[in-house]
Amino acid sequence: MYNQSLLNTIIFILICVIMQVTIFVFIIYSSAMSSLKLEQVVILSRHNVRTPVSKNLGRMTPQFWPHWEEKPGFLTEKGFLLEGYMGKYFYTWLNREGLLPKNCPSEEDFYVYSNTMERTLSSAQAFVTECYPNCNITIHHADIDKPDLVFTPFIHNSTSVFKKIAINEMKYVLSHLNLNKSFDLMADVLEYNESDFCKIDNDCYFAADKTELDIIAGMKPKVRGSLKICNEATDAFLMAYYNGFPLIDVAWGKLNLTNWQSIVELTAGYHNVTFSTKYVAKDIARPLIQYLTNIFLNENTKVTLLMGHDANINVLLSAMSFKHYELDYNFISTPVGGKMVFQKWLDEKANQYLLKVEYVYQSNEQLREGLILSNDNPPKFKLLELEHCKMDDRGFCSWDEFVNFLNDL
Repeated sequence: MYNQSLLNTIIFILICVIMQVTIFVFIIYSSAMSSLKLEQVVILSRHNVRTPVSKNLGRMTPQFWPHWEEKPGFLTEKGFLLEGYMGKYFYTWLNREGLLPKNCPSEEDFYVYSNTMERTLSSAQAFVTECYPNCNITIHHADIDKPDLVFTPFIHNSTSVFKKIAINEMKYVLSHLNLNKSFDLMADVLEYNESDFCKIDNDCYFAADKTELDIIAGMKPKVRGSLKICNEATDAFLMAYYNGFPLIDVAWGKLNLTNWQSIVELTAGYHNVTFSTKYVAKDIARPLIQYLTNIFLNENTKVTLLMGHDANINVLLSAMSFKHYELDYNFISTPVGGKMVFQKWLDEKANQYLLKVEYVYQSNEQLREGLILSNDNPPKFKLLELEHCKMDDRGFCSWDEFVNFLNDL
């Protein structure tokens, strides 16, 4: 009896100590966070749900693809709705932080720049409409008839030396992909042995196909063959899933939580080869980095929204040497509607500017079910870390260190 009483007393004392330490840590953390003031936000976004863009879908399977109401490559009605939810959530957050006004903002408050494709322009419109439904906010963009230099993922360097280095780097990444199981699964899902590619072109085995690579100035990096075909098929599956199609119409009901991951590895491999190698990424991302650097260093705009594509995010992640990350509750690392959010904070107590970068995105469930975002159902956040800007335990790095990195980039 005595031993049990002593044990209970010790346990009670330990619990009290742990609670006091926890409260102390919380007070210290809250005090540190209360001294922080958000000064500027730059949002680099991927458009939301669109229809498939590939012209090869009919040739890669004998099965019928689901019918879409919108034209190929256009934002869907569901995508407009989902992006609106993101716009409303960002307005609530940034208004609470004192960065966006309640009434119609000036362009010094809120500036929007979009790529010229329909899906990006419509995504930007959905975002700003929910931010400010009664305001006439201009969505800036380049000439519709010309490639946008900031967003179009074209190769700029035309030298033979660059081409050789870039292709060798792409070949190295390609050679280290281990996708045979994924290729076999995709072949089964598509019934590829009954496709036009197999019966007419005699191209029947994904794993045996020789992928062709090429680098040409003024064009996107070229990846032809199995990896490209499988990426296009996976994209069509993902868009149907996100858009809320019945599961029987998503890859003909052949995917489950287990084999989805194997399928999306094909898309990851394609983007790693095409857009994520260092030389290619730095070359393609240069205009975007210059645009961002000008905002960070010279502009007084409080909130900037840049509406682009997954390729823009992929090249920026590689060119700026962000550390590898994985998103929870989503199949891929750059889902539709996902956003890199650069945040400039002022630590008023230390009189120091800080940088925080987060990936803000909707989960598989939020996208597929069309769930409204709110404080009770927020989007997902993933902290991103730069290799060349040391991050503290709160997720911030020095703004001056970031600026030095930009100047050396």
